[in-house]
Amino acid sequence: MCICDKNRYSNCFDYNHNMIYNCRGYNYCQNNGRCFQDNATCPTTTMCMCEKCYYGNKCQFNTKGFSLSLDAIFGYHIKPFISFFKQSKSVKITATLTFIMFIIGVISGLLSILIFRKKSSMIVGCGIYLLATSITSLLTIIIFTIKYWQLIFFQMNLITNRSFLYMNCLLIDMLLKFFLSSVDWLNACVAIERAITSLQGIKFNKLKSRYIAKRVIPIIFSLTILTYIHDPISRQLFDDEDEQRTWCIVNYSFQLKIFDRFINLFHFLTPFIINVLSSLIIIIKVFKTRTKTQKKVKNTTLFYVQIKRHKHLIIAPCILILLALPRLIISFLSKCMESTRDPWLFLSGYYISFVPSLLIFVVFVLPSKKYKEEFLILIRKKPRTTQ
Repeated sequence: MCICDKNRYSNCFDYNHNMIYNCRGYNYCQNNGRCFQDNATCPTTTMCMCEKCYYGNKCQFNTKGFSLSLDAIFGYHIKPFISFFKQSKSVKITATLTFIMFIIGVISGLLSILIFRKKSSMIVGCGIYLLATSITSLLTIIIFTIKYWQLIFFQMNLITNRSFLYMNCLLIDMLLKFFLSSVDWLNACVAIERAITSLQGIKFNKLKSRYIAKRVIPIIFSLTILTYIHDPISRQLFDDEDEQRTWCIVNYSFQLKIFDRFINLFHFLTPFIINVLSSLIIIIKVFKTRTKTQKKVKNTTLFYVQIKRHKHLIIAPCILILLALPRLIISFLSKCMESTRDPWLFLSGYYISFVPSLLIFVVFVLPSKKYKEEFLILIRKKPRTTQ
């Protein structure tokens, strides 16, 4: 039997129907990978044949589930002991994209924070949610950029301190999951409050909404981080002696795999559904209200007028829905990543998940007349001069 690698080089073995694939009792392949040796008595070559959805020299990467780590998707494209400028095109492309996302995210986050921190923006709970979203989104982009460049430096063997590697292995991916989910939930809170505002109209209690927002935000952060506490517990460093690399891998038990998949789906789908329902509620409520008061106006004309008038309430959840759809489609249509040769579909899904954090300013500030005016005042404001 011959096993070929991605470069079409073959490794041939005498096939034995009674083989138990454990390499004479020492199977170094992980995740039920089958171990092959070129000689039963004195082997010189050992290879692992991985089960579906696992890959790596020792089947150490698991690509099942809703979310994937950048290590599993992209790590093998980074060549060790080679300078950055001699790395593959995929590394340079993703580095450029990461840098652009960082610049956009920082600018968007800082501008949003400056606008939403004003008292006029925080008279209702929505402004408090948006301020928390802006801060969380900024932190998300910063940590994402740190994650990317740390992966580059780790796999190029520029950073080899094991304690530092271990701490990053435990924390970075968990923090990314936590911040991404928190942003989704905070956006959902904005959508809920705007839907309630459209339903209650002048009866909407601003003081109560602020009171609720100040208590809901800590609850969101606390519950979200608790749902990801299993992640660092299951992480460990894995030394690949053949390629002289150190990987950060996750080994979940069967129960934790089910729990992790459920949690990731819950944190993504629930805010997604809330945004969909909120946008529908706003559109229907606004249309019905105006239809009752302006019966002589054509429904089509009235519909477009009201959409234009309340665009700041409708555009935000609609954009968030559109941004979430590619990630949703990629996650459900694609089964799992079986090799490193074609990572672009999964890499696209990974990068798309950070787009909502980049566009807080575009999604919430620009469509709103009030927030846009605050922004114009901010950029026109002249610095005070001392006399």
